[in-house]
Amino acid sequence: MSDRVRLKVSSVRAVKDVEMRDCFQIEFVELREKPPMVMMTPQEMPKEISDMMVEISRGIQQVIPGAQLPEYELKKMTLILTLEELEAFKVKPYPNQTYELTITDGTLTFKET
Repeated sequence: MSDRVRLKVSSVRAVKDVEMRDCFQIEFVELREKPPMVMMTPQEMPKEISDMMVEISRGIQQVIPGAQLPEYELKKMTLILTLEELEAFKVKPYPNQTYELTITDGTLTFKET
């Protein structure tokens, strides 16, 4: 059994680990599709008012910043790797780069998309 997750590199920063070694902190966010917006109005409300409320809510959703985006991001994972570990990882992350993460039997496999 395996699971696939779409990831995006949120940030890459130079940091020191607890042993004061130079490292890279790579933050990944999961990309998820937004669920469709469903507008429900009470059944006892007249149809004209109900239709008007639906149109108003659609108009509001169009002017809200970020409402037009088809997906949203959730913080997923942070890796802190030394330069040697990063080279062995064979992934050269930079901000906004996307990957498909496959999780299978205790292994994580990154594939650039």
